[in-house]
Amino acid sequence: MRSRDIELAARWWQWAMAIPTDRNPVSDETGEFAAVGQPADVWFLAGTFGGKVNRKCTVPHGRPLFFPAFNILQRSSLFGRRVPEVPTASGHAELNGVTLPLREVANRSPFLIEADPDGPFGPPGRYRANAWGLWCSLDDLSRGDYILTLGGEYEPGGFWTEATYDLEIV
Repeated sequence: MRSRDIELAARWWQWAMAIPTDRNPVSDETGEFAAVGQPADVWFLAGTFGGKVNRKCTVPHGRPLFFPAFNILQRSSLFGRRVPEVPTASGHAELNGVTLPLREVANRSPFLIEADPDGPFGPPGRYRANAWGLWCSLDDLSRGDYILTLGGEYEPGGFWTEATYDLEIV
């Protein structure tokens, strides 16, 4: 597991949880809010809270993309480190129909979260958390149009996500 992936996964959660529900890229159905809160050195893409969405998004050229096909977060215990347990989960990502590699990333050291009081993720406030996910990064897309599909499924239970992005790199 690459330390850069661990750092980016923690930053992704910090980004997603700091944005109110009405502008949150994970809640967004169209891609209208994809640019909200983006850092200067990477562009985060979001999955869904379940189900399928189609989004349109413009990304500045030269920004690497980082996104989860499937991920979960768990508040840390006061008495030790906990990595969320995922009995069975799968994920996929494709760019213009070509399968992309996914990496399993687990933040074993808790990181700080500042959850927006109007955010979609549950309890607001400041706390430490651990995360697990199947992640993908794309470092150097040329200017142009792309179709990116990402998603995953948790079993048992049948919870699934699917997001299709119509990406324009400008």
